[in-house]
Amino acid sequence: MPEPSTESVRSLIADVDADPGELSLSPIPGGASRETWLIEAGEGRWVLRRDPEGSASLVPLSDEFSLIARASEAGVAVPEPLAFEPAGGRLGTAGILMPFIDGTSVAPRILRKPDYETARSRLTTQLGEALARIHSIDPASLNAVLPEPKGDPALAQISEWESQLDEIGEPLPAVELGLRWLRANAPEPAEQRLVHGDFRLGNFIVDERGLAAVIDWELAHLGDPAEDVGWLCIRSWRFGNDDRPVAGVGQLDEFATAYEAAGGAPIDRDRVRYWEAFGNVKWAVICARQAHDHLTGVRRSHELASLGRRICEPECDFLQLVQHRTGCPSATPAEHPPTT
Repeated sequence: MPEPSTESVRSLIADVDADPGELSLSPIPGGASRETWLIEAGEGRWVLRRDPEGSASLVPLSDEFSLIARASEAGVAVPEPLAFEPAGGRLGTAGILMPFIDGTSVAPRILRKPDYETARSRLTTQLGEALARIHSIDPASLNAVLPEPKGDPALAQISEWESQLDEIGEPLPAVELGLRWLRANAPEPAEQRLVHGDFRLGNFIVDERGLAAVIDWELAHLGDPAEDVGWLCIRSWRFGNDDRPVAGVGQLDEFATAYEAAGGAPIDRDRVRYWEAFGNVKWAVICARQAHDHLTGVRRSHELASLGRRICEPECDFLQLVQHRTGCPSATPAEHPPTT
């Protein structure tokens, strides 16, 4: 897909700020579902988030714009949504303009570089506080943005991922087993709250002081708040730090203390473990979907193709989690091979 024209981007910026004059555009790598572009003009920097042709996300970009605005009002650190351009407008496809936030979202840098040592020491608490604020947003205020699930939110999600797997058409027995296990072991429905849906390392901008912004809201929905906690803790997002289940930086007890102190409901560990198992099945389906999009020509991408080889990782993690039938406890680090 061609890059947006500098004229269209300049016009969009001029709607919310002064005309930036000459500017440059460069792609920011890392997003597998949506394009992200860095815009630079003199001392000004912005980010353009855009739908590539053929992409499909659970949350349309216009609704993502609204969700980011609601999160900002709730005190969540997010990039301020400056402007939205609909499909067919100046950008060709839908797009969101936001200010550039200093920091990095690259997990290995956050977890390994000495520059982020202080950030790592703070991140577990900061993530707990941020997630509590996300879950504090009144679901009634989101009626125009997110559909209310019919019946049990967990079962509704399982049906969605079953549908996605059926569309892909690839035989994945461990994933099929996972979806059946999740349906059979779903907990009692929780009070529905806004769920980010992709709250994990890689979707946080982190600077030397810690959490600078929560990004990528394209999987947001109404559901069980424990889903976000379980997803945060799956092994894929620890990037080798298997002894630190919260994003590879901390322990669940520390996270829960910060979450509850910031107004979050008490965290049910068994419910989190269910959603950790759920998260592995979900990630396997997402990997299969991304690879399928590449293989069928919907969107050719080396990144999407590479995700296909990762399906076996969450499959293995799911099977190790559920082999312990009582409470589906998380496997110990020794039971997980190191991430490579």
